[in-house]
Amino acid sequence: MNAKSLFKILFLHPTFTFGGAERTAFNLLRDLSTDKFSVTLVTSREIAAQFSGLNLAKVVFIEDLGIDVWFRDVNFANLKKFMSDVRVTARLLKDESPDIAFGMMYYASSLLSMAKKFFRIKTMVVSSPRGPLSAYIHTFYKDKKIDMLFWKLNFVFSCRYSDGLVVASNGTKKDCIENYKARPENVTVIHNGIDADYIRKRSLEPLDVSIPPGYSVISTAGRLAYEKNLPLLLNAFALIRKTKRVKLLVLGDGHERPQLEKLADALGVINDIHFLGYQENPYKFIRRSDLFVHTCLLEGFGNVIVEAMACGIPVVATDCPYGPGEIIKDGESGILVPMDSVDVLAETMSLILNNEQRRKELSKKGYNRSLEFSVDKMVRAYEDFFLRQT
Repeated sequence: MNAKSLFKILFLHPTFTFGGAERTAFNLLRDLSTDKFSVTLVTSREIAAQFSGLNLAKVVFIEDLGIDVWFRDVNFANLKKFMSDVRVTARLLKDESPDIAFGMMYYASSLLSMAKKFFRIKTMVVSSPRGPLSAYIHTFYKDKKIDMLFWKLNFVFSCRYSDGLVVASNGTKKDCIENYKARPENVTVIHNGIDADYIRKRSLEPLDVSIPPGYSVISTAGRLAYEKNLPLLLNAFALIRKTKRVKLLVLGDGHERPQLEKLADALGVINDIHFLGYQENPYKFIRRSDLFVHTCLLEGFGNVIVEAMACGIPVVATDCPYGPGEIIKDGESGILVPMDSVDVLAETMSLILNNEQRRKELSKKGYNRSLEFSVDKMVRAYEDFFLRQT
């Protein structure tokens, strides 16, 4: 297949943060067939640097375009900027003329769907909201009626007027159809994939944190943000610490870190918690722990859950919308707990930490489960999806 017959994809992902969605994008764009597809990546300079080794046809920086990454508060200035971003996106689509424009996350999906509709762009637009729409709105806008209404209408527009939607969980698919008017035949579920061999290899690298003998270790990883619900974990950890020698490794950084450190100090456990910040290789820390805990309020999929499983570590996760319940077979490959019970979380963690045989069973079945979410499987599904759009 020569260059002129390559299927052209414009991959719009305006963000400055490298997390689960970015790892998914990296794995997809790294392994997407260059014999079939030509990709133009549109993102920030910071994120583009993480993708520098990939075989991309072109990289366009959102800083040069003037495209924003998101806004929370609905006001005149933000709405004006939003419509400006829509116009810039429409011009970008006209200039690049891709066969498909793929919007990664909420904002990119909104920009592409509105650019297509308002500016009569012929490019096929695929939206990919990576998390649960209803849970997102009710988590961040429950006390802001105008904002809630705006984003609900915005999500309805994206779901209804995109030519297709790709979501990472069946729960998100159901949400798009039942609450945001997406046509069932337009929504495709493709679970995120992880590179288990790479993760296991990196997990064997030397650890540079000293854990005293006789201590159990719990780990967690992710952005230190409100939706990660880490106060739940810290409060449960404080209960366990009263009767057991245990350390907590917190991998990741974010604007909630100062408040979490204050909470840990108030609970009297600050000396037993290692706030390790962003780690290029979190797997070596996860593998040295006895238990991995994930306490989100909402989750599009939950890559880190599968990654912890691939490290051979038992996982406890809150049963939030929607990913954890689709990854974990409760009681077999991990444990699901309510989102709002400190006591249940503490009791569940204690039971696992005190039962070596149970940890081994969960680790083995969790690892086997992680192998079902491979990068290769994910990439093949995306390739099939893209080619079906021709």
